[in-house]
Amino acid sequence: MAILYHKIDNKKMKKLQNKVPVITGATSGMALATAKVIIAIVLLSLTLGYQNAQAQSSKNINNDKKENKMTVEQNKQVVIRFNNEFFGKGNTDITKELLAANFVNHSAPPNAPTDASPMVKFITDFHHGFSDISVQIHEIFGEGDKVCVRKTITATHTGEFMGKQATGKKIMLNIFDIEVLKDGKITERWNSSDFPQIFQSL
Repeated sequence: MAILYHKIDNKKMKKLQNKVPVITGATSGMALATAKVIIAIVLLSLTLGYQNAQAQSSKNINNDKKENKMTVEQNKQVVIRFNNEFFGKGNTDITKELLAANFVNHSAPPNAPTDASPMVKFITDFHHGFSDISVQIHEIFGEGDKVCVRKTITATHTGEFMGKQATGKKIMLNIFDIEVLKDGKITERWNSSDFPQIFQSL
């Protein structure tokens, strides 16, 4: 096979070279600098956006903690008020204000309704049979929608109560309560006390 060489003189070679676009050092440097500026702007925008998002997230978390803390404190005050008014003073009307319409007493006596009615009857009878009634809250804890109370109720047996005539004895009930609250009202309640033993001692 014959190999042909096409000879081009120097003048024609220079003309061809002039027609081919050449990226000079200056042009290349300008393009690179422009790309760097664009990348820097994008990175700066992303950084600022991230920082703003973090700041907003931190602010929301702090606000949520503050609101939760306030809610727990408010729930505690509701429970304290309920104890003072209902158990301490025998104010049964307070149940309409501080107990929810769907209130459930999980510690109601067997076969008794789980609404507030057995509690109302008990407190009405208790204030009829006892005097000098005092409620002392020793500890109160709150977390989320729950409030736990350790308290004592002291009183003097000066009237008929659940079939037992007045004995003049002073009693002290030790009680633990767990209350669940929603929108400033008690919705559920658990209770434990030494009332059966105290009643037997009358």
